[in-house]
Amino acid sequence: MVKFLLLALALGLAHADDYSELQGKWETIAIAANNVDKIEKEGPMRLYVREIDCNDDCSEMGVTFYVNANNQCSKTKVIGYRQADGTYRTQFEGDNTFKPVHATPENIVFVTDNVDRDGRKTKLIYVVGKGQPLTSEQHEKLVEFAHEKNIPEENIHNVLATDTCPK
Repeated sequence: MVKFLLLALALGLAHADDYSELQGKWETIAIAANNVDKIEKEGPMRLYVREIDCNDDCSEMGVTFYVNANNQCSKTKVIGYRQADGTYRTQFEGDNTFKPVHATPENIVFVTDNVDRDGRKTKLIYVVGKGQPLTSEQHEKLVEFAHEKNIPEENIHNVLATDTCPK
């Protein structure tokens, strides 16, 4: 837990209770997953986020993103429906639950659980921001947080530079 709080501090993030600050234009900065094939180049969960929006009470959260497969960027929007436990649930490449765990106007950290059509479970961390790469300190804190989620350091991908989809 201490390492998680250090991650929040290093990323300069406040708790994401006020979902209004989540809305707007975003870019995926980094992705981590325990099943790294899901986030490799052209992987099905290598999502290049563009926009996040909510309805009035944020019981529905929309996420607009691109997936790049065969050098073709495909734009997708999913709607996550808030569950009783505070997570959001949607369908994309299987069943997904996701939750913003920390947010500021500059960055948001999401944790996601994906169960694909074959029943394979993947734990993911997405860091979205305003187009700036993580600092070395932020990256180190992300490494610590990933370890807490049983995601090895080598499974963290800084994807901002590989994002060639429309902005």
